[in-house]
Amino acid sequence: MQYIINGGKPLSGTIEVAGAKNVALKLMVAALLLKGKTTLTNVPRIRDVVALVAIINALGGKAAFTDEHTLEIENTLTTHVVPLELAVRIRVSFLLMIPLLHTFNKAYVPNPGGCRLGARPVDRLIESITTFGGSISYSSEDGYYYAKVEQFTPGEYTFAKASHTGTEFALMNTSRIKGESVIHNAAHEPEIDELITFLNAAGAHIVRDGNDLLVEGNNELHAVEQRIGSDRNEVISFIVLSALFKGAITIHNVALKPIETFLEYCKQVGIRYSESNGMFDLQVEDAISPSDVVTAPHPGFMTDWQPLWAVLMTQAHGDSTIHETVFEQRFNYVQELNKHGAHIEFFDPPVTDSSSIYQFDVPPGTTPVNQAIRIHGPTKLHNAATVITDMRAGACLLFAGLISSGKSVISGAEQIERGYEDLIERLQKLGADVRSIEE
Repeated sequence: MQYIINGGKPLSGTIEVAGAKNVALKLMVAALLLKGKTTLTNVPRIRDVVALVAIINALGGKAAFTDEHTLEIENTLTTHVVPLELAVRIRVSFLLMIPLLHTFNKAYVPNPGGCRLGARPVDRLIESITTFGGSISYSSEDGYYYAKVEQFTPGEYTFAKASHTGTEFALMNTSRIKGESVIHNAAHEPEIDELITFLNAAGAHIVRDGNDLLVEGNNELHAVEQRIGSDRNEVISFIVLSALFKGAITIHNVALKPIETFLEYCKQVGIRYSESNGMFDLQVEDAISPSDVVTAPHPGFMTDWQPLWAVLMTQAHGDSTIHETVFEQRFNYVQELNKHGAHIEFFDPPVTDSSSIYQFDVPPGTTPVNQAIRIHGPTKLHNAATVITDMRAGACLLFAGLISSGKSVISGAEQIERGYEDLIERLQKLGADVRSIEE
């Protein structure tokens, strides 16, 4: 799929934030741990959700939209084998291992798909399974993980480095293990808190104690109804978009607490905001100031935000830097953004202890290269033909095309539609001259 953009047009109006992709997908999986029919509302109609619906149904479960954004899910699973041709579409497919193990005592799950942002190893997830009594082996011949368990037992697991997905994986598992378990060095992302709310409503008892999660599991969890909160990554996307158009876009359905760190950076560069009843407006200074960002897990500056921040910093007056510490391949968009006339170069920041700085696995005695960029601004961007490498990079390049003069073409646009619902239609309502075509 391609996006065709005639850039340089003024954008204004109001845009609505959809339900959170990373919450909806995890609650869909967690719903398979419950007895009865679970109802999720405010579910975004995006490619990843549709793909997961297809996988659940292929496994014999029931998953269907009852209206535009309401999804009903029930565990009527009939097979423990996740189809390879479906699983490669989304990374969250690996989490299906948990409900399959609790249903069949075995699960065959292929190597997961999704955005390619470096290795993103599943070793931390595998370790947590074995800690609670399961076992996993991997076949390089067919690309499947083979997991089995006779009976899970409560226990304690410590993540060597805080892991968002790993914490959710361990939470889903221990919520169904009768007894008391502890997850040490758990991640703090707001999406995890929504999963905790969901599991507690279903009959588990989970309490956060600093960096630990205390889990009183229950092997008889019941179905619930829960509304998906607004997508903070989409909020960030639209804040950047509005800032690029000098605050002419009002954003609806904004929750401030999950994005407090981002808002602090906005203040530093000269972007002010006001919020009332979920309506969010910006006031942008004529000259945006440069910034220095180091990505980190929540409550830090999230890695998903940095490609969007990079396109904004191309308009800042001065040099900005971004140091990526969460993924080792998050700058694939830089070459593409430079095609628009951006002036971005790599550099290696001084790092004394790589293992403590970087969230990904770093071989002892080595320091990763090309983990930071310097953005020289301001730069007037021009039209270009670019290729999308991952979802947030796609939004970065789309926004670059919107502020560039002339006609731009973006290939691989289906990556954007994995996480943004009807984005082209919403942008068109703001005045954007953009359309999608099949390649």
